[in-house]
Amino acid sequence: MTRMYKSISEETSEVNEALASYDKSITRYSQLVSIIGGSKALKKDISNEMDLIKITRVGLPKKSLDALAKKLGVSMERMSALLHISHRTLQRKSPTDHLSVHVSEQILSIAEVIRKGIEVMGDQDRLEIWLHSELSSLNHKKPIDLMDTTFGTRILIRILGRIEHGVY
Repeated sequence: MTRMYKSISEETSEVNEALASYDKSITRYSQLVSIIGGSKALKKDISNEMDLIKITRVGLPKKSLDALAKKLGVSMERMSALLHISHRTLQRKSPTDHLSVHVSEQILSIAEVIRKGIEVMGDQDRLEIWLHSELSSLNHKKPIDLMDTTFGTRILIRILGRIEHGVY
């Protein structure tokens, strides 16, 4: 005869796992928002993937790019190269002007690499060293040099995942 009901400890364990997963995703989005200037800069809260899609379609404010550049420790000229947009175009934008969908999406991809990198490396300083170091797994390129495309940011997320699990 099969058991039809779960014990209280089994149900409690499942609820705790679900809560832990939920807390982790909320933390992920709050960290991402922090990297791009905080919810005050965005004037919206982000708590799931659909919120990311909405904010990308509207366009991130330029001040999010300023926050990201500061977090990466790079100049706006370097950021413009990573985003394939002229530096002069960025200079003309006010902090509240919205960026294009493409640029906003790339900013969020870069922010996700930073978020994952800080999680894996332990702190911002170690991440910056890693981002600016030539890696043999990248044909002796620097991770930051791959952040100009979505494919590059995906590769970096995969490498960080491998480092996190000790497979690197």
